[in-house]
Amino acid sequence: MDYISDDAIGEVYDEVKKKNQEKSMTELTQVISQMWNDLDKKKKEKYENEKEKAQNQYKKDYEAWLKKYKLDEEKVKTCLKELKQEKKKHKKGSKKVTKASKDDDESEDEDEQRIQQIKNKNQKKDQKEKKEQKEQKETKEKEKQKQNQKEQKGNKKK
Repeated sequence: MDYISDDAIGEVYDEVKKKNQEKSMTELTQVISQMWNDLDKKKKEKYENEKEKAQNQYKKDYEAWLKKYKLDEEKVKTCLKELKQEKKKHKKGSKKVTKASKDDDESEDEDEQRIQQIKNKNQKKDQKEKKEQKEQKETKEKEKQKQNQKEQKGNKKK
């Protein structure tokens, strides 16, 4: 099945909805899908190019986000995968969620919490590294002071 651009659907959805008020969302989507399949190649290319641009922008933004928070992409993917597996385990033993939106909200909240945990770990790691660097610097300064004192004592004796 061809990818149907959200923009393409957005442009025609209201019009199709007005003409087919009795149809369900699924039926409306089928009508729009058929319209997409009937669309000529040049018009499809416009939407496919927009999709490509949006995907490229997303990739750039995602990479910048990873860099900004010093996250490893593989670790993020692994954490999100583990989170989804945990969620599935919890679902099996509990009542099923009746609303998809509630499920999506919970998933987004859990993802956000996991991402925040990763950020916190990275911040703690950075703080620890800074503290260690500071301690090393202080130790070196103390050693220099001791060395200077020894040299001064040696100079006084002469």
